[in-house]
Amino acid sequence: MLIIPQLARDAWAGALDLVFAPVCVSCRAPVPTTLPDRVVCQVCWARCRPLPAPRCDRCWGPVPAREDPRPKCRTCGDWPAAVRSIRSAYVMDDVPRDLVHALKYQGWEAAAGPMSARMARITWPRDVSDEARLVVAVPTSKARLRERGYNQAALLAAGFAARTGRVAAPELLERTRATATQTALHPSERRANVARAFSVPARQAPRVRGEHLMLVDDVWTTGATALACSQALLEAGARVVSVATFARVIPELERLG
Repeated sequence: MLIIPQLARDAWAGALDLVFAPVCVSCRAPVPTTLPDRVVCQVCWARCRPLPAPRCDRCWGPVPAREDPRPKCRTCGDWPAAVRSIRSAYVMDDVPRDLVHALKYQGWEAAAGPMSARMARITWPRDVSDEARLVVAVPTSKARLRERGYNQAALLAAGFAARTGRVAAPELLERTRATATQTALHPSERRANVARAFSVPARQAPRVRGEHLMLVDDVWTTGATALACSQALLEAGARVVSVATFARVIPELERLG
């Protein structure tokens, strides 16, 4: 009894592909309709680079050759000990940047699926894998939510949670004030811009208390936003926070590029 409706759906999808042939958001080449992932072509996925080694075990920040980040990494050495682990799927270069911009600014909600699928492949320390069951998204402002119609971090968090057997809980964190865009700000300005911009709603505090939470965002640049969110979660009683992002800006590589 279900065969005919399924055939009808397949025929309709095929007709749409003929009229609106999928193209890669990065190189604009046609993407074969036989592929389940029709947002980015396989060639562009192959161009995405993982974070380079050597890197800090805790924050995955780059470590200069012959330098041991222990006991104090120059990137994460001054962070609260309860910020446990930072991971990103890719270096922020051409293809990841195109994907982030498509999701964040161009209305490509479908990009969140393949992006979160790549984030789900990130490897974590054993304690993070065992403990972090709730996934929190970096919240956006009400104005940006009205403008875009969605929070890109929440879409990534939902996909990441579904693919890793966790529970998405974006309601555990809210933005308490609007902030200027971080794009053109220096690191110290970024920290000041997002300071005290997030909080845990009082009714959600019992769910946060004692938990190891996984915080999700699209990009790690200086870490100002993620650390401000982590501070809010920890002050509300979270025991530990780890952070997952799709891409990470590595200034050393950008200067070389």
